[in-house]
Amino acid sequence: MRQIYVSLLLTIVGIVLTAPAGAHGPVKRKSEVQTGQARLFTADAATGEIVAIDLPDATSVVRLPTPPFVMSMAVSSDQKRLFAMRGRDTDRDWITVIDTGMDREIGEVRPPHITRTLLGKAPTTGGLHDGTMPTIGGNDTLYMDKSAEIVVFQNNAFNGYEGLDVRRYKLAKPDHYHGMEAGENIYVGHLRKGFVQVLGRESGEEVARIPGCPALHGMASDPVTGRLFFGCGPNMLVIGTKGEEANTEVGRIAYPDQQRIASFLKGKDRIFWGYTEGTLPHLYRLDLSQASYAFDIIPVASSVQVNVSQDGALLLVLTRAGELEIRDGGTGDLLRTVEVAKPFAKDFHEHTDKAVLPDILTMDGRAFVSLPHEGKIAEIDLDEAEVIRHLEIGGEPTRLVLVPWVEAEAEAEH
Repeated sequence: MRQIYVSLLLTIVGIVLTAPAGAHGPVKRKSEVQTGQARLFTADAATGEIVAIDLPDATSVVRLPTPPFVMSMAVSSDQKRLFAMRGRDTDRDWITVIDTGMDREIGEVRPPHITRTLLGKAPTTGGLHDGTMPTIGGNDTLYMDKSAEIVVFQNNAFNGYEGLDVRRYKLAKPDHYHGMEAGENIYVGHLRKGFVQVLGRESGEEVARIPGCPALHGMASDPVTGRLFFGCGPNMLVIGTKGEEANTEVGRIAYPDQQRIASFLKGKDRIFWGYTEGTLPHLYRLDLSQASYAFDIIPVASSVQVNVSQDGALLLVLTRAGELEIRDGGTGDLLRTVEVAKPFAKDFHEHTDKAVLPDILTMDGRAFVSLPHEGKIAEIDLDEAEVIRHLEIGGEPTRLVLVPWVEAEAEAEH
């Protein structure tokens, strides 16, 4: 009997010694490198997640959990990172940094993933609404409303073990900011304090302060003259950045009616489109090529969102009735209309807790329109004025950021 036990034990030992190493053995690695056209990111107002959709197939959908709820998001200047900033309904303001999977330097695209979560103080992109991070000295930048500072990321150590290197510019007062870099200076408008503070980019010290701009919201710049335009409650403030005009008020532009401007869009050539928040009764057209600045009013249907195409050739207006008006980016003339969704509710606006409004982006003659009330994103052929398809996202897709892939850009060059 003892011999049977010894024999069985030796057999078991032999099996163990000759068996594969299991979890500690070699594993064949699979490449995560992907191909495609672009990656579309949207914020889901229902769950607080960031959703990534790979185009053109839209078969790969990745949901990334972020602290609810996202208010704004923007892609870094090199398009490697997406910064998602939550709304202000809690006592902590998280910034989720997402690796977009895009690496232009080595020409690879991989699945997106969260790399870091940072704690901010009411972080914003300083008034920019084009889905791209603002920069100072070529480095990605965030404005912190509560701590009255600008945070500039001096390196891109978001994926590694080393620490981030940041530079901080101190601002005059806690406020909501609209800022931009021009020449050697940084120009920061303070919404409630009603002035534009000018900081030296190298020194960080205040070099000028231009007052008289209460309810400051919205900004634009003219690269030809170097002038900056800030939307004030009563009128538009024009500030010079070159020569004798530098850091001084050079003019005011009166509004034709009681509607103020809250944001600007760059249209054809030197045309800018101004619009307010909420329902849009009309748009303001500003031609910077004219010696005497003046606004033209362009009536539009009752609308919930507006944007321009990548080249500014088209002005896109999403109406409350669920139609997308395709207009000329220079004149505002209506070219085509396409029905993209069912009507939006009358009481449809957002505050500072989270994003709820639809968004519009364009790429290669197509528009992508998020439809939070239907849980979809509409893809539209702008030339044919027809809906190509609806991407079924679920939840409430709102903000959009589109990151083109290297393959798509290479094809466009040819």
